[in-house]
Amino acid sequence: MKDQNVIKIKGYNIYYANHPDGTSHAGSAVIVRENIRHHVLPNFRQGHLQAAIISIDDRHGSLNVASVYCPPRHRISEQMFSDFFDTLGNRYMTGGDWNSKNTFWGSRLTTTRGRELKKTIDRYNLNVISTGEPTHWPTDRDRLPDVIDFFITKGISGLYTKVESCLDGFSDHTPLICALSSTVIWKEPRQTLYNQKTDWEAFRDYIEENVNLCIRLKSEEDIEDTTQYTTNIIQKAAWLSTPYLNSKIQKNDICLEIKELIAVKRRLRRSWQSYRNRQDKKALNRAQKVLKEKLRENENSTLQDKLKSLSPYKADDYSLWKMTKALKRPKEHMPPLREATGNWSRKPKDKAQLFADFLKDTFKPNEPDIHHTEEEIDEILNRDQQLSMPLRPVTPAEVKITINNLKPKKAPGFDLITAEVLKNLPKKGIVLLTILFNAILRLQYFPRLWKVSVVNMVAKPGKPSTEVTSYRPISLLPLLSKVCEKLVLKRLLPVLEEQNVIPDHQFGFRSHHGTTEQIHRVAHTIRQAMERKEYCSAVFLDIQQAFDRVWHKGLLCKLKQHLPNTAYMLLRSYLQNRTFQVKCEDCLSPIYEIKAGVPQGSVLGPVLYTVFTADLPISEAVVTATYADDTAVLSCNRDPKVASAKLQECLDKIGLWLKKWRIRASPAKSLHVTFTLNRGDCTSVTLDGATLTHHTTAKYLGMHLDRRLTWRDHIKAKKKQADKKYRDMYWLLGRNSALSLENKLVIYKSILKPIWTYGIQLWGSASHSNIEILQRFQNKVLKALSNAPWFTRNTEVHQYLEIPTIKEEIERTAAAYRQRLGHHRNHLAAKLLDADANMYRLKRIRLASI
Repeated sequence: MKDQNVIKIKGYNIYYANHPDGTSHAGSAVIVRENIRHHVLPNFRQGHLQAAIISIDDRHGSLNVASVYCPPRHRISEQMFSDFFDTLGNRYMTGGDWNSKNTFWGSRLTTTRGRELKKTIDRYNLNVISTGEPTHWPTDRDRLPDVIDFFITKGISGLYTKVESCLDGFSDHTPLICALSSTVIWKEPRQTLYNQKTDWEAFRDYIEENVNLCIRLKSEEDIEDTTQYTTNIIQKAAWLSTPYLNSKIQKNDICLEIKELIAVKRRLRRSWQSYRNRQDKKALNRAQKVLKEKLRENENSTLQDKLKSLSPYKADDYSLWKMTKALKRPKEHMPPLREATGNWSRKPKDKAQLFADFLKDTFKPNEPDIHHTEEEIDEILNRDQQLSMPLRPVTPAEVKITINNLKPKKAPGFDLITAEVLKNLPKKGIVLLTILFNAILRLQYFPRLWKVSVVNMVAKPGKPSTEVTSYRPISLLPLLSKVCEKLVLKRLLPVLEEQNVIPDHQFGFRSHHGTTEQIHRVAHTIRQAMERKEYCSAVFLDIQQAFDRVWHKGLLCKLKQHLPNTAYMLLRSYLQNRTFQVKCEDCLSPIYEIKAGVPQGSVLGPVLYTVFTADLPISEAVVTATYADDTAVLSCNRDPKVASAKLQECLDKIGLWLKKWRIRASPAKSLHVTFTLNRGDCTSVTLDGATLTHHTTAKYLGMHLDRRLTWRDHIKAKKKQADKKYRDMYWLLGRNSALSLENKLVIYKSILKPIWTYGIQLWGSASHSNIEILQRFQNKVLKALSNAPWFTRNTEVHQYLEIPTIKEEIERTAAAYRQRLGHHRNHLAAKLLDADANMYRLKRIRLASI
């Protein structure tokens, strides 16, 4: 196999050790039940030996299991074998095709490699487990069968092992089965509050009968106790209403015809191995060929029958989307992680601790560059603030509406309470939550139980998976906390809007604002410069760990200046004493304190970040565009030196502002681009003393902006991305798929089409030749999924499937976009259409005329 190839077996994990040259030959694999507690060890991948190694936890400790393949063309010395066995520890079982012969394990003769392996076995005092019967049956009758497949163990008594031959398989090797008598340790099953058999009526009855609404809520301790009480009673009601389901791995049924063919193949294989008759070999080959064809037909018909039954609707449990889910997020196994000392963390518990130590250092504010700033902020924080009216109390109806609007598939926090559970709360449960939320607003205190986040680490695409820095933290907070945050946010936004706290150039995390409008602002500035024969000098800033290192003191200082006392005190309680723990498989790290950052995965976190960065320096001579932490700064002038000089002046102010508020920008990842139709580039600019690298293109908010703004780079990138996704899903969308045409179109519209339609309101102004790149892709896909003959006209396919062409899609989307801009609440977005209409010099399609 190649490294990019993947085999999946439901209920099992498969670990590979492919040949180091990356071609499809040699290699080995280990297949293990996914609910057995185990962890992967570093593979041994040398040209002379490939071994996939895992460690299984049983009642005696750790048992390392390795599958081995030794290619026959290499000379392997005793030291080379020793290097492999040194990686296996003190208790292990390893087996496979050693391609080594020695009479010690039942071979007819002893080869040089077998002699070297025997020396290693004696040196390490290892045990060999073999049937003593031939395992390799050469097709050439002049070559005699022999034993080259066997097991080698250490630290395992022979009384607990048994090996036997197996007549299954199609190769010229006899598979061996070694049974080890031991008690493995199973993983803890994933905990949930409910399943498909949950009696929701009993759940509601229990809460109605047992909830006590006469609760004292006059202090912070009372809020903590009530929060714990609310969580416990919801959990208990769900568990009492949910029967236990014993999950079993579903086995595929094999038809009687295939079972008979397997029996015939086994009989012929046994006869061939016993008598070595040429006629028996021919009969065996014919039987294997027939069996392979029948298995392939059975597998294909089973798949096609399953595809016919798929449906995107809830009544069929969203079977279509479950089938495509694995393609979006393929399951990847986390390899051992490299520690700072050079050692390796292999067990889930060790990995969780390593990630926790890394995040503990991440969730800290950056070191100060301007020391007197903290003294000024302390002075502001210590000032008395004018008293204000408490925040408006919530009502049971408001709580119920907020819960009903929750997304049903969101992962729960440590309390396991999901949207499905909250939506089934009876009236008494809703009233209990209302009382608790109002006490939180009244006392300006956020409970500690809702400030604990469980962090899962997800690998970043294209990064080395053995490094801790290659993983992104995904924080899971209790859902009750998010419900409360939604209610608080509903009361904060009017205050922020009234005081114009969030600047107009910030389009992130704001209702009726999207990435398209912000990219449009940037593209409009560039096109305007080209219209005037100017140079546009642009910098796209990269902020390091923007959300994770928000300085709490600085954030509280800004909140105190803009919010009434009651809201400020509540948010101060919300930010203080937050904690996290890392989860790796079924292991949890200790709990650590979060000393900086806005809560990831929260409702209030994004708004708090926009408040923290609201006073970013701006200049009338420079266009500033921000979407959360994605910041673009553009300056235009006929003289490239003047354009960069104005830009540099703004960057100097931004640099001082970043230092004051302990924000770090990465000059190495920040981009400087010159947009123009003229020759030459703008003068280089610096950020914090470092010269920014000059590029010809920039990717901003998911769209590629090239020097001449032709959108060709963006269109080609999206076509490549969509083409890759289409190849991955060809078994669903291809001509031979039995999936209904209706479902094929649903997949195309839901998964493939959104890839290239992103930003279509802007790149729709590209030239005809560039748009045809995507039209050709759509023609290919639509013909394949409809199984249309090659001579069918593309227009007929589009009409039959009722799918608009790319240009028709551009016109439809652009019309809706123009209408949206015409009523936009942000004047920076609303004026874009009028500004585009005034561009007439260049022979390019204007957005206003699409």
